[in-house]
Amino acid sequence: MDYAIQGLMPATGATIWFGAGSTGKTQLLLWLAAHIAATGDKAPSQWLDADINVRGQILVLTAEDLREHVLQRIGMIARRMTAKTGGSDVDVAALCRRIHVMAFLSMDTAEFTEPNPCLFKREAGEWQPSLVLKGVESFLDDWNARAEDNGRPEDRIVGIILDSAVSMAGFELANSEATTNFLFYLNRLSRRQRAFWAVIGHTPKDAAKRADDAAIERLRGSAMWSTTPRTVIEVRLAGPSEDLEAVRVANPSLTDRDVVVIEVAKANSLGADLRPRALLRDKHGAYDDITSDFPAIFSARPAPSRGKVTLHTPELRRAVRGLLASFDGGKPGTVIERDAIRAKFNEAKTSSPVLAAISDEIDGKRGKTPGTLAKELADMSKDGLIANGRGKIRIVNLAAQNDEPLDEAAE
Repeated sequence: MDYAIQGLMPATGATIWFGAGSTGKTQLLLWLAAHIAATGDKAPSQWLDADINVRGQILVLTAEDLREHVLQRIGMIARRMTAKTGGSDVDVAALCRRIHVMAFLSMDTAEFTEPNPCLFKREAGEWQPSLVLKGVESFLDDWNARAEDNGRPEDRIVGIILDSAVSMAGFELANSEATTNFLFYLNRLSRRQRAFWAVIGHTPKDAAKRADDAAIERLRGSAMWSTTPRTVIEVRLAGPSEDLEAVRVANPSLTDRDVVVIEVAKANSLGADLRPRALLRDKHGAYDDITSDFPAIFSARPAPSRGKVTLHTPELRRAVRGLLASFDGGKPGTVIERDAIRAKFNEAKTSSPVLAAISDEIDGKRGKTPGTLAKELADMSKDGLIANGRGKIRIVNLAAQNDEPLDEAAE
């Protein structure tokens, strides 16, 4: 899998970023845009503690903000980011020139002749791209062809931010047929043009009543909005499941809207990074990633509800291997009581967000239930790393997949 942001956002295809109104989704993606568009030796190499693998220009499509407002926000982010990396005003200007804004509210009738900026419409009973989307597609083709012809591939537009699905899709988001056609078209278009689409979605009005549900169930619209994209990411304000005590001590003026949580709600790509992130808003419009500075933020969160998540990832496999290796060094033939594994798991998960993402249910009957320790052990048994027994497991060969270090927190 090719990632624009390693483990977080694929380099092609549609990624949905959703959350309630005013949680900072647009600002977050403009901050992302600045990181990808930055060039030179002062450009940041990571975003949210993940490697940036793609460099290029960004196109922002918006039907919700005026052009000057979006440009002002980009300028503030660019100045803040450049100051942190030791750049100059020249670097700020160069960065701003690499983020382009199509703000349909700011276009007069000579610039934009269509009745609305909707990207899909129904004609002759079929859902298909509108003239607006075809125009955007043509713009991207022409721009990127010029960049290649001029020998400047770094000037290609490598990402499109769509703000938002509600205002620009062109159909009710609960319409499964329209959603399927729309996302299928975007996915194929992005593959052809070698660019990602970051689509801003929303939660329904009653999302607060469903706070205990799996995050993916808070995404507004048809289930196809969560099924078709490669990755779905929730953006929300920190809530009761986060421990902000240490953050408040360090930031006495902290308000309830200052800490934003970024969390993958769905990812089915190899190497997906499921770590939650905590971000502190900055007055200049950017953010500070405080996840590593305050590791206790996510330590007390409850395990996800049974059957609502699928979490088989390389990081989780390494963490569970590390857990087992803490018994007699993980030597082949070591027999471990399941209750002992559960106790060690509950001790280790306080410092391991990867382990904290699953429950401590370890009974073999739960071996088919996603989001449980039993499921991870059952998968390891199928792969020949361990052997399952009644009330016990026996280590066969934990080194069979030992291509990467074991999770230190689990150890």
